[in-house]
Amino acid sequence: MSTSGTVTTFCVVNVKFTELTPEVPYVCAQVLLDGASVAFFGLIADCPVSDVRMGMRVEAVWADDLEPDASSIKWFRPSGEPDAAYDSYKEYL
Repeated sequence: MSTSGTVTTFCVVNVKFTELTPEVPYVCAQVLLDGASVAFFGLIADCPVSDVRMGMRVEAVWADDLEPDASSIKWFRPSGEPDAAYDSYKEYL
């Protein structure tokens, strides 16, 4: 399975829920990993909130201590690849 994917949908969060919440604003997104048929929910970081968009190509940033679950991915960051074409992810919205 790939650790790169495409942002299909996202939300800019402007509310701090707990002390564990990242600094606001931050972005939560559905990321369709390459080769997957279900999007993965995660944070988008390492870029301005205003740069996040549908079709944006991203890659996983890994935790220092890997676990056999989703906590091993700290967040996703822009990969530098060109945006994915809408037709490549429209079925996953």
